Amino acid sequence: MLWLAVVLTALPLEAFAARPAPFAVVEDKVLVACDARAQAQGLGPGLSVVRAHALCPSLSLGVRDRLAETSLLEGLAAFAYGFSPCVVLRADGVLMRFTDEASPLGDPHLVVAHVTQGLADMGCAFEIAMAPTAALAWLCARSAVRCVWTSKDPWRLAVRSLPLTGLSLTDEVRAACQALGLTRLGDLLDLPRPGLIRRFGREVVWLLEGLMGERPEIEDFWAPAPWFRRRLSFSHPVETDEALVFALARIVREWVMVLRAQEARAAGFAVEMTCEDGSVRSEAFTLTRPERDAQILMRLVRERLRDFRPGSAITAVTVSAPLEASTEGSLPLWRDGQWREQDFRGLLDRLQARLGRDSVRALSLHPDHRPERASREASWPPRRLQGPPAHVLGDRPIWLLDPPERLDVVRGMPMLCGPLRLVRGPERVETGWWDEPVVRDYFVAISSRHESLWIFHCARGEWFLHGYFA
Repeated sequence: MLWLAVVLTALPLEAFAARPAPFAVVEDKVLVACDARAQAQGLGPGLSVVRAHALCPSLSLGVRDRLAETSLLEGLAAFAYGFSPCVVLRADGVLMRFTDEASPLGDPHLVVAHVTQGLADMGCAFEIAMAPTAALAWLCARSAVRCVWTSKDPWRLAVRSLPLTGLSLTDEVRAACQALGLTRLGDLLDLPRPGLIRRFGREVVWLLEGLMGERPEIEDFWAPAPWFRRRLSFSHPVETDEALVFALARIVREWVMVLRAQEARAAGFAVEMTCEDGSVRSEAFTLTRPERDAQILMRLVRERLRDFRPGSAITAVTVSAPLEASTEGSLPLWRDGQWREQDFRGLLDRLQARLGRDSVRALSLHPDHRPERASREASWPPRRLQGPPAHVLGDRPIWLLDPPERLDVVRGMPMLCGPLRLVRGPERVETGWWDEPVVRDYFVAISSRHESLWIFHCARGEWFLHGYFA
């Protein structure tokens, strides 16, 4: 087996959308993560807030948001699931299990390259490593050793130079190793196992056996959820749409990577904004067809937030959406028609995002034989309603006149800029006895200008124009 480990080296920092440098994340009045400029000022995890401000007066602080960190890890696991069905979720990263052939992508180096490129596109700070055991891959990633070791490589010799700093040792064991001058993994491997058990305990020996593949590794595999949810916090409350769009663009970029990895698409999504006063404002987006194009998704967000004015400053933003299975199928023979349909649906999505959900309307069938009542207005996208069969409506025009226009009659024949020639009919419509009864005989007629018209003859002997065919 091969294991690929991905460790997010700045997880508490990644939970914030925008970080003014120098910046640090604080929990219980103690720093837990610092950016590069804060580290250059001598700051680091474990330092108190008072001491940190004394060393760096311009330091900006953000309260640790574990909910945002959890959502980021869930998104990372969903992205990893696109490469391997066996994913293990850790506190600050993920593990992926492969066979010796790595994956259908082929060579293990190619797998690592694909994962690395995807993580880079997501904008995360990470370390990555592949090794024959899960413990060894995790140790290499925690030690910033970007290696790709397979069972055919001399990895047992290479691991001897790894530092002990990445091992999950207790403080007492770590202090004892430093006192004995043990700094590399090879130093521990050279010591007799019985002596290690007496001095450090059996857990250290078990750890070494797991690293070297001498002990079975039992992992709990992560199960993907049928939705995506990502939360980002702001270091300071924001009131401008620019800052909000910047945070949403980062979430959408990660979301698209998850969609591509799982061969899924987005049919709709919701944006939740947590305000400073504790209220939550939600905006729902509906797409006419499932998408996974970041530009299309962000275009809808920008249209909706163009005139956005929150009642209170925003402290966090969350994007949640179900993961719809892809239904692309094969491409049609004539690609031009496909692109025209995509452009039309994209226009409807943008109009709906800009004008509101109830501003874009559609016609839906209604079970009534009277033409003026055979359709209803509904919000887009329309729900499926029961109505007359499609073949019944095949000879009916879309453009109807309201009310129908009375036609002149000469010698019993209807006239409109000249005599009309009846080419099809009659079609009897006799219904509505319960409210507005109608008795009509409909015909398709051709005018002297070669227009296709829909006319009807009522029981009183009058003729009316009711619609135009395209």
